[in-house]
Amino acid sequence: MQLPQFRELDPLSRMALETARRAAAPVPIYAVGGYVRDLLLGRQNVDIDLVVEGDAITVARRLAHSLQAVVTPHPRFGTAHLRLPGGRGLDLATARSERYPHTAALPEVQPAPLLADLLRRDFSINAMAVRIDRHRFGPLIDPLGGLRDLEHGRIRTLHEQSFIDDPTRLFRTARFEGRYRFLIARSTLQLMKAAVKVGAITHLTGPRIFRELHLIAKEPSAPRIIWRLRDLGVLTAIHPRLTLPAAAFGLLERVRQVLNQAPSVPLLEKADESEALLLAMLYLLHPKTVVAVLKRLAPPHRIAEKLATDHKACRNAAQTLTRAVDLRQSRMARLLDPLSPEARVVLLAVLAKGPAQEAVSRYLTTSSAIIPLLKGADLRHLGFRPGPIYRTILIALRTATLDGRLHTKEDQMSFVLQRFAGERLRH
Repeated sequence: MQLPQFRELDPLSRMALETARRAAAPVPIYAVGGYVRDLLLGRQNVDIDLVVEGDAITVARRLAHSLQAVVTPHPRFGTAHLRLPGGRGLDLATARSERYPHTAALPEVQPAPLLADLLRRDFSINAMAVRIDRHRFGPLIDPLGGLRDLEHGRIRTLHEQSFIDDPTRLFRTARFEGRYRFLIARSTLQLMKAAVKVGAITHLTGPRIFRELHLIAKEPSAPRIIWRLRDLGVLTAIHPRLTLPAAAFGLLERVRQVLNQAPSVPLLEKADESEALLLAMLYLLHPKTVVAVLKRLAPPHRIAEKLATDHKACRNAAQTLTRAVDLRQSRMARLLDPLSPEARVVLLAVLAKGPAQEAVSRYLTTSSAIIPLLKGADLRHLGFRPGPIYRTILIALRTATLDGRLHTKEDQMSFVLQRFAGERLRH
């Protein structure tokens, strides 16, 4: 594995790195962590992680001025986040050591040499650095065998207390395993199981857990990652009733497949992938369990309310469709239009292959675009005074059109004149 040349990077990354070197001078500045890991793997990482053996916030402010970026400093940790033009991110940190006062506590930090900064990290593959020199990366700094683990596809933690100090690393390990198709080192797996067994996760606040699950749900391999957490006992450690039945894995996989197709489906294209996967994870649970789990996770109120609402609406729609004899497209409209895009994704994944799934799929892909050919001006021309009756007429027109009873504008005009004759005469 080799680091790329600067000229092989995209223009924004190249400019950001070269500007960062100048902003930090004469102090050396290093690319570190996940950014170096992904450079070595040849994977695109839009966010850049940098470390200086000096005052990172001062360097970040100089850098933000040069790059016309928005800077958010975090003085407690000696770090700063820059939002670059176009939405890209750059994180700049003072090289530091960390101490965890107790399980799941935020670390106490103090400035330290680069080597100490690498030693305090979570995994060997995230503990590599490379100095940014003029127009190039300097030699790889790899004191902990990260490159060897990267070449062998292995995730190895650096400390026996790693998962006790920071239990969010349990989620991160599973996420990296699923993302890169790596293996978790045997010793690391044993430490994970031990941390779960002693209840390390109970020390995490709900929002910190929810953030990790939300990140996992963004991964293309989210179903495998969630299943790994289930097998390790992480999910039931979050909440005793967060027990996913065997059918949940298949549902998660089908939701992932539907999401892959969603950009080409009008009523699914705006679906939030993370929310859809989280809804699928909760779908097979009892509504009261969902409420209890969401209370533990304490996500932002909007998301908690939406997940609970979508869970109920999606299950009700699935039950209705499973028993349905009437699968006309107008009925699909009444069932599907009120649902969120995420609930529609899960519903499509829930339904077994058959007439109901075909009717839903047909509505989502084609029929949803069907609208009446008549407009308000046409209704005025036919003698209807503007008012609430217009909405009633247009709904009736769409229903009849969806069910294939009306095909032309003339068909629709005749339908309106016959169906709403009394309303017309009234005016």
